[in-house]
Amino acid sequence: MEELLRPYVLVEALIDEQGLTAATPGAAVPRLVQHGWRSFLVRVVNPQRLLGDLSAPSNHVLGLVDHHSHAARIALADTLTVVPRIERSWLQVKLVGPTDVAGLDVEYKVISLYSRDGGTRSGELSFLLAVEEATESLTRPPSSKAWQRMGFESRPYGAKIDFECLPARDIRFDLREPDGSSTVAAVTVRDSQRRAYPSKAMRLAPDMFFHEHVYRATGEVIALPAGSYEITARRGPEYREVRVEVSLSEDSEAVSIELDRWADPAARGYYSGDPHIHAGGCSHYSVPSEGVTPETMIRHVRGEGLWMGSVLTWGPCYYHQKQFFSGVSISPRAELEYPAMQLAQGMTWEPQDTDRDGQSVLRYDLEVSGFPSSHSGHVILLGLTDQDYPGTSVIEDWPSWNLPVMRWGHEQNALVGYAHCGLGLSVGTDELPNYVIPGFQSIGSNEIIVDVPLGAADFQCGAEFAPAAELNIWYHLLNVGYRTLMLGETDYPCIYDDGPGVGRTYVRLPEPPQGPQALEAWLLGLKDGASYFGDGRSHVYDFAVDGDVSREHAVDGPGVVRVSATVTAWLPEEPPALPAAGQPVYSAPVGWHLERSRIGRSRNVLVEVLVNGVPVGTQELLADGNEQALDFSVELERSSWVALRILRSVHTQPIFVEVGGLPIRASRRSAQWLHDSVDALWKAKSGFIRETERPAARDGYDAAQATYRERLAECEVD
Repeated sequence: MEELLRPYVLVEALIDEQGLTAATPGAAVPRLVQHGWRSFLVRVVNPQRLLGDLSAPSNHVLGLVDHHSHAARIALADTLTVVPRIERSWLQVKLVGPTDVAGLDVEYKVISLYSRDGGTRSGELSFLLAVEEATESLTRPPSSKAWQRMGFESRPYGAKIDFECLPARDIRFDLREPDGSSTVAAVTVRDSQRRAYPSKAMRLAPDMFFHEHVYRATGEVIALPAGSYEITARRGPEYREVRVEVSLSEDSEAVSIELDRWADPAARGYYSGDPHIHAGGCSHYSVPSEGVTPETMIRHVRGEGLWMGSVLTWGPCYYHQKQFFSGVSISPRAELEYPAMQLAQGMTWEPQDTDRDGQSVLRYDLEVSGFPSSHSGHVILLGLTDQDYPGTSVIEDWPSWNLPVMRWGHEQNALVGYAHCGLGLSVGTDELPNYVIPGFQSIGSNEIIVDVPLGAADFQCGAEFAPAAELNIWYHLLNVGYRTLMLGETDYPCIYDDGPGVGRTYVRLPEPPQGPQALEAWLLGLKDGASYFGDGRSHVYDFAVDGDVSREHAVDGPGVVRVSATVTAWLPEEPPALPAAGQPVYSAPVGWHLERSRIGRSRNVLVEVLVNGVPVGTQELLADGNEQALDFSVELERSSWVALRILRSVHTQPIFVEVGGLPIRASRRSAQWLHDSVDALWKAKSGFIRETERPAARDGYDAAQATYRERLAECEVD
């Protein structure tokens, strides 16, 4: 045993987002070898007021770090029950690693320590070595036996470390819009060693440990010691990132930053929204089954420049988060969730109101994810007045296929559709439209091909994955005359935890969506008016056919129509540097980002006009942030849908042009693809439908196929 413990090596280590890169004091690394060790424990013993005044050593276990957990943190538990412990002690944390060590000469854990108080502090690291013995105990794990054995031994299993904790002071951030108004923005602060502030390991809502940035309003603070910093600020993709370098002395009090806005869709009457964000589950900082409050979510929505944020309660957080459902839109003050916890950690900043607060609202609604019908695709219900399905008391009582849920939503005049539409629908080609039948093996917009012909689904959401996987079903539905909508979403913080609005939807409205009925106004504009979706790095205003921006347009007979729009986009003059091996260039690994639309190394992108999903005209656009008027002359031989897109950045809703009063029946192949896909969907999903519900489901699938056969017969061309 003694040989296994020698020697301890005190090393210098600094961790940033790329891994172990440089050397500073602080990590104790024992040489570990593979001799049956099962686990080890690292704890800070008698930290001598490392955080606050201590009269005795702390023996509280305050945090558990599980390397299997997506939401793992090297931090304190985020519940008010531990506030007294924080006031009296610093940290004792159990590091849970793999069952067996790997057998390398050196294995290590890196601990991030944060001190509330400045000055010299010291603490000890101790290691519990649980050696697997020949006789296993049925009642006591190896770690308990190791504790008992080591309690009778006199030699120490650890190392004492001294820390020099630099004093910090509150630095006020004077964030301003270009017009001088106060606002909320995403602020990233890094020191000369690329460490983010506040400490990511110690963040509490509204600051998230999985972000590099924090959201701060004008006049709010971040505690920083004297030193040099790089500070960046932005407010969603409609702003260019502002980057400043500052040197803070002990007398510094404030940093002033003016945001750099390159596009203002609201000034053109287009109001942004993210129809799919979450306050619980996935990456969220606390117990994922509980999540955060509206006061935190509104700060994130404001900080990304969104007018509307649809916060969807779903399976993992359903029972806790449903308390925030009200059936109306809200714009609460961005209060701190846990002021007592903040105070215990020495964080005394107060929330500040801004001139732009009223421009962002939340509406709590529902995503049917983690429910019995989730296999058929995750349903989004926007604008509910009642969030409890009739006759149910728990999630398990809900229907096991989606059509009944969709119809229940429509009974409340809600807009209903499908989330993350491309999941499981990739077929190995980028062609659009394509005619390969997918396997429907995941949770994309599967049952939409049944619900739309039965009048029960309004939209699908994307702008997250490869366009061919997301847009193909939509194009086929449009080609046989359905008016299905497409929206941009984020699924924050599940698919993307960068922040709300990675994917977003812009809706043209006569006035801003505000007040208790803000969502209803936004949805009405989405159903009846002009809108577009994408990554927010390009915009299409006043998309029109023959000068008419209406969604429905009629012409007497075949001929040429004029398609026009004002388009703007912004790219930096030079492409970004190539990433490290195995790392994506942009936040979206396979999804939408204007940088993927760049033509070569130029600053140009390609704008396409579509007729029935096929490009019939293109123009290059200089993505310098200036608005440019584009015109296309398009020949229409029959009733068709027309749209504009910059692939992987923006796509308009279509304008439906009926020629000679005839409905759109643009493709027999699309009708056949939809018909055959219903068979593939039944094969993939019917086994998950309850036996008692399967006959009704089969009737619904049959009715959808019958409708597709009728429309196929009405189509004029392949």
